[in-house]
Amino acid sequence: MNVNQLVDSAYDYFNIKKYSESLEVLSNLDEVLGAETISKTEKATIRVSLLNLKGFNFLGLNALEKATEMYAGALEINPNSSQACAGLGEVFHMQYKEEEAKTMFEWAIKNNPGNLFAVSGLAKVNRDLGLEESHNNLVFN
Repeated sequence: MNVNQLVDSAYDYFNIKKYSESLEVLSNLDEVLGAETISKTEKATIRVSLLNLKGFNFLGLNALEKATEMYAGALEINPNSSQACAGLGEVFHMQYKEEEAKTMFEWAIKNNPGNLFAVSGLAKVNRDLGLEESHNNLVFN
């Protein structure tokens, strides 16, 4: 199995909410990625994406500690990972840490304004905090 096949298979399982099966496919990540003849930069990009996917699978399983580990790993490789910030925002939201969640969703949007998961997450947290859905401390008019 090559990286593209691994990713396709993992996403297929994720999309039908078979999180454990998706994680099983992703357990082959290091072996498959090591066999690929691509640049270190490309490998790092793929690794960040797959760590984020693992994080979202762990979120689906309500394994918040493991999800946090995956997002932290992604941020170590790419500190500007919008998906990792959004994932951590969702972890914090699930832990009722709304201020921390807000901050992470805001950073996710700053890093990628088109991240709809982060936009909807920020709106959800802002509602919980009694703020306008679009309120963002990192956006200045």
